[in-house]
Amino acid sequence: MILQLFSIPVFFLIKYGYLALFLWSILEGEIGLMLTGWLASRGEVFTFEGAFAVAIAGAFLGDNTVYLFGRLFEHRAMAWLERSRWKKERVLAWFQKWGSSLIVFERFIYGTHIPALLTVGMSGYPYWKFLLYDILGIVLWAATFLSIGYHFGQKAVELILFAQKNLVLVLFLLGVFFLLFLARQEEKDEEENTNEGEPL
Repeated sequence: MILQLFSIPVFFLIKYGYLALFLWSILEGEIGLMLTGWLASRGEVFTFEGAFAVAIAGAFLGDNTVYLFGRLFEHRAMAWLERSRWKKERVLAWFQKWGSSLIVFERFIYGTHIPALLTVGMSGYPYWKFLLYDILGIVLWAATFLSIGYHFGQKAVELILFAQKNLVLVLFLLGVFFLLFLARQEEKDEEENTNEGEPL
């Protein structure tokens, strides 16, 4: 089933191996990581450890390139961000609210990777702090998506695609389930208190 759904990327991963994974990781490729994890689980082309190291190297190169572009070419970076004004405003709001945490977790939010790194670069955020948080984020990202592909394969790829492209819906559903859980817990507590107050 994976071969039918992702025949072209799987072909390139099988043919070019770690080079394809390295280039894909530069460009931020969760699907590429999951497909690589799936191939590693089948003993094809990749090992988990080798893929993990190569993905980190590619992502590190890509992230630093984008950050330094924002830092050194602020006007060009700003002009690029203006093309996607809603992304720019959203990332700015997140950065003001969450600060360094945005660097760690932005890779997990669909469509915000490049705007987030450009914004951090333009903000004058210290490079050594960026390196620290970026490496942490890359390691979490690579470990997460490789492991998902390695252990869950096709179902995981489809689920992640849906979750990333429907983030608002997913967060809304999680919020609803959380509120229902809290309401149920309150009902249980009230029942327990009522039962304790009844005479034997």
